[in-house]
Amino acid sequence: MTDTLLEIDQLTKNFPITEGIVFKKEVATVKAVAGVSLDVRRGETLGIVGESGCGKSTLARLITNLLAPTSGTVRFDGKDISTFSRQELFAFRRQVTMIFQDPYASLNPRKRVGFIVAEPLVVHGVGTEVERKRRVQELLEVVGLNAEHYNRFPHEFSGGQRQRIGIARALAAGPRLIVCDEPVSALDVSVQAQILNLLSDLQAEFGLTYVFIAHDLSVVRHISDRVAVMYLGRLVELADARELYAEPRHPYTGALLSAVPIANPRLGRSRRKLVLAGDVPSPIDPPSACRFHPRCPRAQDVCSIDDPELRSMGPRSLREAACHFPLERWPLTPDEMRAPVGVPPTVGCANESTPPEFGILK
Repeated sequence: MTDTLLEIDQLTKNFPITEGIVFKKEVATVKAVAGVSLDVRRGETLGIVGESGCGKSTLARLITNLLAPTSGTVRFDGKDISTFSRQELFAFRRQVTMIFQDPYASLNPRKRVGFIVAEPLVVHGVGTEVERKRRVQELLEVVGLNAEHYNRFPHEFSGGQRQRIGIARALAAGPRLIVCDEPVSALDVSVQAQILNLLSDLQAEFGLTYVFIAHDLSVVRHISDRVAVMYLGRLVELADARELYAEPRHPYTGALLSAVPIANPRLGRSRRKLVLAGDVPSPIDPPSACRFHPRCPRAQDVCSIDDPELRSMGPRSLREAACHFPLERWPLTPDEMRAPVGVPPTVGCANESTPPEFGILK
């Protein structure tokens, strides 16, 4: 048995855009996921971050086989899920579950909590009715609710409580991998912390593996072992969470970290930020070569000609980044965070012809 539970190899998903009612004609293609390759180890949490529209949720649905890939493979426990028989796919559904983003839309308002949480057990034929009821009540207590909530409807709960119900449903069938698709983005900050702590406790208790998707890097930081950064359907950086937050290599990662608020107002005003120009390009017509180059403050001519591959950033580093001119040093390292106000941090450059201040604004 290897340490890898999930392996994704050159995964691509395109959505055709058609015109016409009777005779449909394909006029364009949305390139939602473009050649993503990564793996998820047993018992770890892999965070996937990026702006809205970068393909995170599409990737989640490809992992759970809710969407079929245009090309590429998804292997779960060494087996290609696209080759699964009907029976094997049924068993796969029990081992890989999902926590959805919106706790208000993901629960059927006409069904009681007991039915919602027990539904995976009913579908997979687990236990008798009495055993399922006892299992559901145990799960409700595990996620921080009362067993008496079994007969209530979703509208009787707050957003955080509804998300706990969604987590209980995801746990019901005894999964090995849970894909969390922005599970705290619709919740208040204080409730977010409670849900994140709950997910961490459940991972330790049940030996779970998470793929945790979010656009908020401060959320991903506290729960992830490794972080993958996506931009416009591509993977641009993959690294250990501590290493990535201390010293990002890709300029896009640096820009995302620049947007994270700092609790110290004086430090927040004095720090320099990597600012991006323009909006995310359309996935219908993505830029040539490096998809980030139209917005990258470090881009040069080669970036619009040669598409950089994901490569290691050092002989002893497990970090990978897809950039011709990666950052050599990040201004927000722990030492520089503690620097006196008024002493600006610096950013090194991979190319001597690039000015050190290029793209860094006060």
